[in-house]
Amino acid sequence: MVARVSAVERSIQILRAFESRDEYSLTELVALLSLNKSTAYGILQTLTDYRFLTRDPQTLRYRLGPALIRLGHLADEQTEVRGIARSHLELLVQKIRKSVLLGTLNEDRITIIDKVDPVGVLHVSAAIGQQIPFSAGSFGRVFLAWLPEERVDYLIETYGLEAFTQSSITDPDAYKEELARVRECGYAVDDTEEYLPGVRAVSVPLSNADGVVAALTVVGFTSRSGNQPGEHAIKAALRAGREISEQLGGDESRADPDPSDKRADLQRSPGTPHDV
Repeated sequence: MVARVSAVERSIQILRAFESRDEYSLTELVALLSLNKSTAYGILQTLTDYRFLTRDPQTLRYRLGPALIRLGHLADEQTEVRGIARSHLELLVQKIRKSVLLGTLNEDRITIIDKVDPVGVLHVSAAIGQQIPFSAGSFGRVFLAWLPEERVDYLIETYGLEAFTQSSITDPDAYKEELARVRECGYAVDDTEEYLPGVRAVSVPLSNADGVVAALTVVGFTSRSGNQPGEHAIKAALRAGREISEQLGGDESRADPDPSDKRADLQRSPGTPHDV
């Protein structure tokens, strides 16, 4: 049996108390939850420091803070995206016979919130809930391409560009050039095994009225079968991305309807043609 962490449990009890009331004083929370006053004060101070709660300096009463409200908004957003995207992901997998991942960007990590795998064929996949670095292959670029420049600079300066493989882009200027190409083309391609050896990916942004909120990524093994199947997968992914974005109320035009004349711009080296 996994040991429980009492401080975490008490923090959760305090936060859940706000399900029934907008605000509490320290004394009220101590009485409601039968907590030691000094312990409760310490937990409240920590939750306030991390902006999960706010404390009114005049009344000394606590309310839910912006960090918790933001997490709640993200949870609602992810639920909406998953619900709308699911049928499109299933149809896309039926068409291309490759795994499709759905992810959202949270600070410096991309979280896989849903996936659909093909049945009866060898495939590349990932677990729901798995997190990968923000700069991981095409998945990361398709998010950062539409972030404000100052946000991109912050992520790169704070967390760096990791060298996952020999093909990873670790120079900030070169990485930003790639982001510009992604914005122009409307999608991102990892043709050079930037994140995982032997794996290729194509990523498409999904947007609502506020901008890009998620991305879908088609993943498959590299092969020597030529370009045409890859073009088929890219076009199918772009079509799915446009349809999902339209239902989310976003700008479906981010996904270019015909990638064939722009794809070369996204390939940094000629290499061997790959199949997705």
